Amino acid sequence: MEPGTDGQAIRKYRLGTAQLVFVTLFLGLPGIPLALSIVPEEDLTPTFKAGTMLLLGTVYLAVLRFWRAATIVYGDHIAVRQLFRTRRTVWSDVLSIESESGAASSRTMLLDREGRLFALPGGVGARAEDVRAVKDVWTRSRGGEWTPPDPAVVEAARRRAEARESALVWAVFLTTGSFLALLVSGFVLETRSHWDGDDMPWVFQAIGFVPVVVFTAVYQVAVRLLRRRHAANRP
Repeated sequence: MEPGTDGQAIRKYRLGTAQLVFVTLFLGLPGIPLALSIVPEEDLTPTFKAGTMLLLGTVYLAVLRFWRAATIVYGDHIAVRQLFRTRRTVWSDVLSIESESGAASSRTMLLDREGRLFALPGGVGARAEDVRAVKDVWTRSRGGEWTPPDPAVVEAARRRAEARESALVWAVFLTTGSFLALLVSGFVLETRSHWDGDDMPWVFQAIGFVPVVVFTAVYQVAVRLLRRRHAANRP
């Protein structure tokens, strides 16, 4: 029996401990003293405290995502573990596994039979031998009836993936801009009117809520607009 056909994982790919610790310290450590200074402060409004905790909670969810993300290879399927779910795809439904190298990093993209193109997390793509190992299991296990994907399917999946990535960039950019705008506005208003916690302007109280709302709204709208533009430009 081939290893992994009995339900046991052949290989699990995830970021190394040193990388995870660095991400945790870089993203998560600054939030601890901030939370400890804000929560017990009686002069701050509940709205401002709640917004700040929401913003910090989003950051810690991102840290948790790095710790949980993994690609797990089995004899009969591949599992992509994300923050809130695990996506499992049998090898016969995998249409392609290809390396994609960019200026900042390398990653491995999987295309499934439903036309979804997504990256394999956990560092798959950082080393060529890991990519070859995953592709070898796929080649042996996909079955004799497997056929190469239609080029149109690959192109459509690529366009959808590009739309998602572009939308994410726009969402992060505008979210950061909204946060900085609220922060600067709050300090300007404080300098002019010398407000305290009891009469804190709404723009400063919303500093934690607005970025989360902006990110969600911009990402959803941008994905739809970019997909429509790609569809309109399709020959």
